[in-house]
Amino acid sequence: MSRSPLAPSPAASPAPSAAAAVPADVPADVPEEVRAEIAALFEQAVAEHRTSGVTWAVIGGHAHDRPILAHGAAGGEHLVDGAPAPGSGPMRRESISRIASMTKSFTAAAILALRDEGRLRLDDEVAEHVPEAAGLLRGTQHPLLADSPALTLRHLLTMSAGLVTDNPWGDRQEAMTREEFAGLLAEGLGFVHRPGTGFEYSNTGYALLGRVIDEVAGAPYPQVIHDRFLRPLGMGDTAFSREGLPEDRVATGHRLADRQDATRFEAVPFDAPGVYGAMAGLYSSVDDVARWVRFLAAAELPPERAAEAGAGSAGGDALLSAASRREMQQAHRLQVTPPLPAGPDGVSPGFDRVRGYGMGLVVERFVDLGEIISHSGGYPGYGSFMAWHRGSGVGIVALANSKYAPAVPLGMQALRLLARRVPALLTAPAPEADPRALEAAAAILDWLRTGDDAPADAWFADSMDLDQPREERLRRRDAALEAAGLRREDLDRLSAGSAEVIGRAHLRWTLPAADAGPTPQQLRIDLEMDPRRLALVQAVTVRTAPVT
Repeated sequence: MSRSPLAPSPAASPAPSAAAAVPADVPADVPEEVRAEIAALFEQAVAEHRTSGVTWAVIGGHAHDRPILAHGAAGGEHLVDGAPAPGSGPMRRESISRIASMTKSFTAAAILALRDEGRLRLDDEVAEHVPEAAGLLRGTQHPLLADSPALTLRHLLTMSAGLVTDNPWGDRQEAMTREEFAGLLAEGLGFVHRPGTGFEYSNTGYALLGRVIDEVAGAPYPQVIHDRFLRPLGMGDTAFSREGLPEDRVATGHRLADRQDATRFEAVPFDAPGVYGAMAGLYSSVDDVARWVRFLAAAELPPERAAEAGAGSAGGDALLSAASRREMQQAHRLQVTPPLPAGPDGVSPGFDRVRGYGMGLVVERFVDLGEIISHSGGYPGYGSFMAWHRGSGVGIVALANSKYAPAVPLGMQALRLLARRVPALLTAPAPEADPRALEAAAAILDWLRTGDDAPADAWFADSMDLDQPREERLRRRDAALEAAGLRREDLDRLSAGSAEVIGRAHLRWTLPAADAGPTPQQLRIDLEMDPRRLALVQAVTVRTAPVT
């Protein structure tokens, strides 16, 4: 296959990097007993006939030089009448499955790569690159669109175009040709809201992005994605067509018939590549998905760490800049999630997560896990899921070969099991304080201990004395110390280096109260720097607070 205009030069392809040293507090492996517990989750899903087969892996994070820390598989690659088909075998690490809508992350990455090269802008009108889309927003076509802005690439990337959600119809359109797609667009599309005003998941929107790649890159989007990402990252098991993939490793997809035993799994014919492949057409393996996840996740590392980490990051900026990879992983459009059940007062306590759509990726914040980046896939015959913890880079991938298999709940159960049983694996590194904040911290602690004006004169921003006279600040210090049963001498236990780093410009110290009492309290001191490059202190707060 010839190189597309978007492909990096061979010299830019990632070379193997030196293995990053694993910090002592981050396990280098998943303990065998924990791996067995994760394996049991997937094995139970097969035993209960929720999926015909599944292969899974725990993906190594920023502190690991190994892409996969643990793996397993259950069930069969191809079932007939509930039993393995002649010549087929069990699911295994090497099994190749359809990854369905996980493909959207590759399509989004290719659009951003074109943007980085100056060949398009995200706020370009779609019709500028795909002329057959010119009539989509004609005011006479749809009552919602009379006063709408132009449909842009950004709208499509972030699922905010307002196009009607097209699952499962879109899943059956993979083989559609360009000519057929042009006819579809000419007939018009349905909208549920004005572009840019809400979230609505659209496979057709990503098919449109595939057409943009065709036109702007001057090559078919499967070739662009192969040349830009798959070949340089060594993803030899990943392709839009089964041609060239080892036939004995491609898992057959299965539909779910209206039976409850293993005979419910009936083989589904493979579809042919076409326009809708840009939203869900890729085949892949757990090893290849791990490479892709590590390439995306490494964008969170500082440049000096990215260069040394074994996370698929060496030379990564030549494929897609770290800034663009981070852009994919930001919540650009909030997704509505159901409220938690109402309490005794009839009022819901809130939501179990904040969920948004980035660009080809889902961004969620959970109370127990922190920030998780993910995308799932459901397709005729297949279910898939990839997810990783933003702070640590540790993730999970599950590829199953039955329609809408429970890859998402199984993957999330596996992540939560890791968080409970091996918490250091999913612990984000503490933020680093700005050196100037640490310098200020030493001076402010000196002022809190002594009340001398010299440290305050040197480090107080002009707002400090205007907000609160120094004498009052010291009285508040004394009142907080007394409330906690502490003395001023107890402040000698604090140092700039002992502060908790809330953010680069925000430090916090805590001291437990002398008397725990029925409701444990602590002395809390917060220091915040102002926004200037040569920052001064804009806030010092001393108070008692409950122990959390």
